[in-house]
Amino acid sequence: MKTPSPSTWNLQLLLALLLAFTSTARAQDMPLMFDGLAGSLAMNDLLFATTTGRIARDKAGAATATAKSLAYVPSAALKQKTVQGYVDRLKTKNPAASQAVASTFGPGKYDYGKVYKGLIEGYNLRENDAVDAMTAYIVLGWMIVNNVQDDKAVTAAMVQGARAQVAPLLASNAKLAAPGVAAQVGEEMKLQSVIVQGGWQSAVKAGTLPAYRQGTASLFKTQYGLDLSQLKLTPQGFVAKNASTTASKPATSGTTSTTAVASTATPATASGSGLAAGAQWFFRAVSSGSGGISFEPVALLANGQYVDLGSDPLEAVNLTADKAKRPAAWGSWRKNGGTFVLTDYKGRPASYTLGSGSWFPAYPAGAVPLKRAYQNASGGSVGVATSLVISKIQFLDGTHFQEGKDAGIISSNAAGGSKRSGSGTYRLQGHTLTLTYADGRTVRKSFALGAAGTPAHPDSKLIFIGGDAYTDE
Repeated sequence: MKTPSPSTWNLQLLLALLLAFTSTARAQDMPLMFDGLAGSLAMNDLLFATTTGRIARDKAGAATATAKSLAYVPSAALKQKTVQGYVDRLKTKNPAASQAVASTFGPGKYDYGKVYKGLIEGYNLRENDAVDAMTAYIVLGWMIVNNVQDDKAVTAAMVQGARAQVAPLLASNAKLAAPGVAAQVGEEMKLQSVIVQGGWQSAVKAGTLPAYRQGTASLFKTQYGLDLSQLKLTPQGFVAKNASTTASKPATSGTTSTTAVASTATPATASGSGLAAGAQWFFRAVSSGSGGISFEPVALLANGQYVDLGSDPLEAVNLTADKAKRPAAWGSWRKNGGTFVLTDYKGRPASYTLGSGSWFPAYPAGAVPLKRAYQNASGGSVGVATSLVISKIQFLDGTHFQEGKDAGIISSNAAGGSKRSGSGTYRLQGHTLTLTYADGRTVRKSFALGAAGTPAHPDSKLIFIGGDAYTDE
């Protein structure tokens, strides 16, 4: 798919989409755009069967299925319904993302259809066909996950090869035979493609591409059981990068499964006083309703409770006061075999397993050397105004740091911004970062290192400061 230059999108659109992807919502709250359809699409089983019998069986029905047309005639009313439906699904789950999508693609705003048309230009795809829209969405996701930023590396023949795999899958789905369903699915796929591509462009501009690529991989694995990182695109469509690689199965219903860095190792138990005594540190993938991803550090306490890490070091947290201030950050946990079951403050359980793609060990300072520079992006929407904050920190050597914060706000008729910087000395001990500024102030924050690889090992490309995820620049 095409990778538009920044001039294709104006600043407000990029900012809104970036915020939609950096807004946080718990993974179990993620509103899947295609709930019924996604649940019936065993994508890997169809596209990457490993037995000749299955391949022959698929080919036998392919001619009939492919002949069925899933083209449709879109209307302005259908487009508005598509945007409004998406906005409504997000509203209770992720208000900031909902507002960003509404202010970008609502009535009188950008026509996502025109943007989508530009994305598929040159690939022999029709702009109003559900099969073509699904194909474009999957190919776009594959490009993001595999960091293919040169759109010339993807040829029309490759895209058509992928379409030949997708066509029988959709054409054989009975749900798409109902009047208007193919049109609805096609438009939703087009909108989703535009939003995902816009987030990609924003991540490149904001310097958060590694995390965005991981988030996109998580989205496809969660919705379709499709591990795009293990596939390559050829004129024959998608094939496994390694012939011995077994295609991943769709996530089990009721279990959050998002992919960042698979892990099987057991994290070290943190030492410390207060609540930190005996606590185990992890981080989990958190999906926004618009398809984005962020990472959230979690401490499993020795008393059977868990807490989403905030700004303060764990040993300094007062349990009663913090629960009153941040009730949604607390819950209980138990271990069932190799599965960690976390039950939130509303009594909703979620299961996590090391190696599943949504649950990873977090490590204390000193496990691996830090990178020199990190950054974090955050923001939100209030009414018609959208804000963005980029926080950066540099560890200049073993004791000195420098930090900066750029904040901006934009609306339909005004824009403004501010900058702030500071420097001083720092000290890392376990899961605590102490910053002593040049003006004499001392600030202590929670800290953790991320993980990478299989089995997992400490990795400093992702760190957590004050509960926020920072990626290396």
